[in-house]
Amino acid sequence: MKKLIFFFLFLTQLAQAQITVSKIVLSGNTKTQNDIVIRELSFEKNGNYTIVDLDKRIEESKKNLINLNLFNFVTINKTENKDSTEITIEVIEKWYIWPYPVFEISERNFNTWWEEFSANNYSDFSRLNYGVFFNWENFRGRNELLKLKIRKGFKEHYLLAYEVPYFNKNKTIGINTNLQLFRRKKTHFSTEENKLNYLESDTFNSIDYDLNTEITYRKNLQQTHKLKFTYLHTTINDSIAKLNPNYLSNNLSKTSIYTLGYIFEYENRDYINYPLHGFSLNFAAKKYLSAATNVKHFEFATKVEKYIEPFKRFYIGSSFKAKYSTEGNQPYFIQKAFGYDDYVRGYEYYVVDGQSYWLSKTAFKYALIEKTTFDIPYVKMKQFNKSHYSIYLGIFSDLGYVINNQKQNSINNSLLWGKGIALDYVTYYDKLLRIEYSLNALGEKGVFLHFSSPF
Repeated sequence: MKKLIFFFLFLTQLAQAQITVSKIVLSGNTKTQNDIVIRELSFEKNGNYTIVDLDKRIEESKKNLINLNLFNFVTINKTENKDSTEITIEVIEKWYIWPYPVFEISERNFNTWWEEFSANNYSDFSRLNYGVFFNWENFRGRNELLKLKIRKGFKEHYLLAYEVPYFNKNKTIGINTNLQLFRRKKTHFSTEENKLNYLESDTFNSIDYDLNTEITYRKNLQQTHKLKFTYLHTTINDSIAKLNPNYLSNNLSKTSIYTLGYIFEYENRDYINYPLHGFSLNFAAKKYLSAATNVKHFEFATKVEKYIEPFKRFYIGSSFKAKYSTEGNQPYFIQKAFGYDDYVRGYEYYVVDGQSYWLSKTAFKYALIEKTTFDIPYVKMKQFNKSHYSIYLGIFSDLGYVINNQKQNSINNSLLWGKGIALDYVTYYDKLLRIEYSLNALGEKGVFLHFSSPF
């Protein structure tokens, strides 16, 4: 009994013993500046920590570095002396300069494009986009992002964007800005029975100029505040205005809308592109202003995500997202709810417009193959010669509800439920392939293909 008590006291004393971080050594960051890496660390040089606390901070720091999306791999090791430790951080950087051709479908998801393509005897290639996209990540080695996009085809898109994570001495204040131009010869102008109606013409029938500027304040490693201003100028031809007088509201063929918004983000997930552990919270408030269309309403949106591993290789993920709009006039083109970025799985073929909605998603999955790292032979560039992959098999259940007080379609203002099974393949450079078999509350079923996280 005395030996047991002595052993317990020894472990308690060991856990409470202080250790000093005597040195932090960085390696592998040939492009990335040191202060970008140091900014993400939960520990600091000459800091005193208990052994348990330091191990926890090392894991948190590794997660933060991975979520920068600058590195393919991050390794943190410590070499302990009597009362101090030296920490070595080794990273393998990604390839940051991506000039690549654009060849993509111009639809809400792959299945809706394939349905249209097959309905036209696999001969209508009009809903394709092509062009060039220049993406310079980690610009100047400071985690800045420079984007240039020239896209022709079904939906023309021209983009110039620049993102700066911080510019002040304390590394807390940053700025993101982008200027975009969209032009379309085929524009969806209304929704009937939860399907989009299109107008096609020989000339551009809708043109959007979009300017976004965002000031960010990263208070600490988990919390970020954003103040966002947007300016949108939209022009449509007279045919669209006649077919849907509420497209821009008040039978207008052009209008300008300003928005001012605030966003709060709390991020504590292990891997933001495909999380398995952790928690995140997002809250946003937005005010619309437009004298011509009398658009003056507020929008409030929130999203919560939670991920746990209750048993070895078994994972549960859950998210809840909601948007609420105050009363007021809303033009058709800003009433997007489900069918675009957000959707209930099993309803990918449908568009559900509305002013407010909520969406709940839950998935239970098993790691058929846990994260496996391997070397790629005959590839000498370190940014590509080491890869990883993992495969997960799971079941899911989604619930959603859209409130539309301006126009009733068949599945608006009703509970939407989708469920099914999914096979996820995850690999490096944040690539993801999801194959899902879904069944919805309408009794419809099908196989759906996606390339992003369902949450």
